[in-house]
Amino acid sequence: MLIIDKLAYTNKFSESNPYIKVWCSILIIVISIVNSNIWIFLVMIFVVSMATVSGAQIPIKIYVKMLIAPIIYLFISILTIILSFGFHEINDVSKFIYLKTFNFMNFYIGITVGSLQRGGTISLRAISSIIGMYFLILTTPCNQQIKVMKKIKIPSVFIEIYVLTYRFIAIFFEEVSQIHLAQKMRFGYNSYKNSMNSLAILIKILFVRIMSRYTSMVNILEIKHFDGTFYVD
Repeated sequence: MLIIDKLAYTNKFSESNPYIKVWCSILIIVISIVNSNIWIFLVMIFVVSMATVSGAQIPIKIYVKMLIAPIIYLFISILTIILSFGFHEINDVSKFIYLKTFNFMNFYIGITVGSLQRGGTISLRAISSIIGMYFLILTTPCNQQIKVMKKIKIPSVFIEIYVLTYRFIAIFFEEVSQIHLAQKMRFGYNSYKNSMNSLAILIKILFVRIMSRYTSMVNILEIKHFDGTFYVD
């Protein structure tokens, strides 16, 4: 079972009304999109994080680890917005709060007040949206999410795609975990060279195993006289 599934089924909010949790998450995301006030972002991030960690009692270490990956990716993306560079006279960039110039053709790298504010707003907007989505997936089991989607008349095709995607993500992580554990037990990661070799083997075997699992699923569906429609509860 995925750690996300385990937390979704065992947290303190797991038996709470799923409609309230879904609409709260949607409201958080909508406010994050339309809002531009930094203080509102900070309040939302703090309140929702506390509700997730303290209210639902999601382990803070797991919660922080889940946030690290998107925040690192976000930081790299935001650098392209904050940083400005080009070829100008020093007077043209005098409003920069930080300026580094080079002798070669007056090349400069700097940060303007406007770009810093814009980068900060986009960063907080993205983080608050991620926090809102994490609140949903960590407190609401998949079957409750499907129940809400059916209640609000989401097309069945979308629900089927959602369930299949969720299932294959679980299969993907299950296969990765098993292959990695087998390699680790054989000292496949005890050096840099072995690690690179093991990683290449893992990717190759993973592709084969995923295709094998897919073929098995298709065969099972054919045995059950699959008519092209997935019936979800």
